[in-house]
Amino acid sequence: MNTQNASNNVTEEIKSKISLSDIVQKYVTWDNKKSNPTRGSYWACCPFHSEKTASFTVDNNKNTYHCFGCNAHGDAFKFLMDKENIDFPEALRRLADISGVNLPEKINYDPVEKQKREIIQNINEEAKKFFINELSKSENATVFDYLIKRGLTKENIEEFEIGVTSRRGELVSHLTSHGYSDKQIFDAGLSAQNDDGEYYERFINRITFPIKDKNGRTVAFGGRDLTNKAPAKYLNSPETILFQKKNIVYNYHNAKKIFANETQLLVCEGYFDCITLSVNGFHKSVATMGTSMSAAQIQLLWQLSNLPILCYDGDKAGVNAANRIIDIIFPILKPGYSMKFIFLPEGMDPDDLLKKHGKNEMDKLISNATPLIDLFWAHFITSSDFGTPEDRANIENQLNKMMDRIENTEVKKQYKLEIRDRLSAYWRSKSFESNRVFFKTSKKKPSAKLLQKFRTNPEEEGISWQNSIFILSLIRCPELVAEFMDEISVIELLDERVIALKENIFKFVIENKVKNEQSILLVNHLKDLGHAGLIEAIERNTNEKIHINLLDDAGIKNTKVKFRNVLNELEKHKLANDLETAKLSYFENATDINERKMYELKRELDDLKNRESQGHKQEPHIEKKFDKWYEENKSRLERKD
Repeated sequence: MNTQNASNNVTEEIKSKISLSDIVQKYVTWDNKKSNPTRGSYWACCPFHSEKTASFTVDNNKNTYHCFGCNAHGDAFKFLMDKENIDFPEALRRLADISGVNLPEKINYDPVEKQKREIIQNINEEAKKFFINELSKSENATVFDYLIKRGLTKENIEEFEIGVTSRRGELVSHLTSHGYSDKQIFDAGLSAQNDDGEYYERFINRITFPIKDKNGRTVAFGGRDLTNKAPAKYLNSPETILFQKKNIVYNYHNAKKIFANETQLLVCEGYFDCITLSVNGFHKSVATMGTSMSAAQIQLLWQLSNLPILCYDGDKAGVNAANRIIDIIFPILKPGYSMKFIFLPEGMDPDDLLKKHGKNEMDKLISNATPLIDLFWAHFITSSDFGTPEDRANIENQLNKMMDRIENTEVKKQYKLEIRDRLSAYWRSKSFESNRVFFKTSKKKPSAKLLQKFRTNPEEEGISWQNSIFILSLIRCPELVAEFMDEISVIELLDERVIALKENIFKFVIENKVKNEQSILLVNHLKDLGHAGLIEAIERNTNEKIHINLLDDAGIKNTKVKFRNVLNELEKHKLANDLETAKLSYFENATDINERKMYELKRELDDLKNRESQGHKQEPHIEKKFDKWYEENKSRLERKD
């Protein structure tokens, strides 16, 4: 019999016994106005792309679907394969179950191999029953009590079929009494051989967790040591013809019962982590049985959710494990499928977190999970120094090399666009130098001469009117702190007193959520910290600059616009002083570099002025002052060849 013909006959028989609309309706809501059930015609918004108007149609008579928006097209098998991210054999099995069609045995299958797999399967199932029965014995009551203390109920223990094995030899004796040989028990992974060729049991004095395939059949075991003396706290079965760790995800068979979009999929490392999450309300939880993960496991996770959330410890090992995922997942990324990551507080596993902080804390971590693109970005940006153009070119090269590993053309394109935009903003951002502080690089302290230049009002204790208006804005309108936190954080203030005042304002406002109408609380707090004299000097400075006092009518709706003008004035003040310093450097050493620096600062200042909001009087135009200075000094500053 021809294999291809047999396969075609089965698929056609399955399609003849099902209605495609019955398969699809689990994923869509039919448009009753456009659908005509009597003719077998159904319409809905496409389940493969986002849309507001129904352009996806199912034709039961032809057993096909088609989307006029994204051109998705196919039959029941193609629909399940694309929607559930499964291969054809799995789609065939599912639809055969639904239609009641019996699948034939594989053509030219090996009956000996089939029998061997069945025997090992039966051994594992019998071993599972043995371990469960051992836990029910009074002599193992302490183990049962331990599980209860870990937060499990009797029902939880039964649901996850947890067992125990304590005395050597009893499992083998039990299995041999059922007719299984030492070699068969060894092939099932339940025993090992010493150097003399003698068999001994693999799991002794351990709590046992049955490891099941995606269809719920026991294929291996995990065991947790009870003595605290074993070299490995957790031990898995060795790989067998039924168990290859890279192809198995713990608790997959339970998680797949939960509809794909019903809840988020949490992926942790160990059995206990997974069980703890599940019994605390995170029912769609699975485990990879270790920090490493394979591409095959990722594909399995994507069958459960297009955006699984990986849960790692917050220590270095957890971060490194998450970063290793980048290497594994990039080649197989595809449209609509990715991952997110959460990192627990250092030294905590999910059990610790849930017991000490409760479910709400885990919910917060899940809500703030880190997308894959952010993990990728942070991995390269936070681990490098970018002080020179060569350093920046090197990091861009590394990022591009990683993104070139993405095989899907569209995903690769989108990643490169995103990273290009991030790099462009990062290199050019005013916060670049501030970020260098975050990355623990050194930052040169301004010279005493430059510090003095910023103190343009020596008669008012050296506080410039720009700094004064900036600080007084925050004092009078504390809500600006949260609204402009990013911009305020990167502003360079050279006066240590102003820096200290700003930091105290930040801390008090954020910790106490101070509203504008509560500004008096902030003022009293700052005075208690010893800032009374400085605040008085700041108020005098702003009073003398009434024509540009942007705090007038601060309570009206354009407060944000006014404060952005304050930030512009502060930045303009800094650039103007930098330009004065550059002029001095050029005067002392008239090189091309120093000349170029002057004009770069002048251009930055002009750009800022062009972007400024209108509505308040400008300072005298800096370009005229600069040009006048340059013309006056040009002849005597000319360099001699």
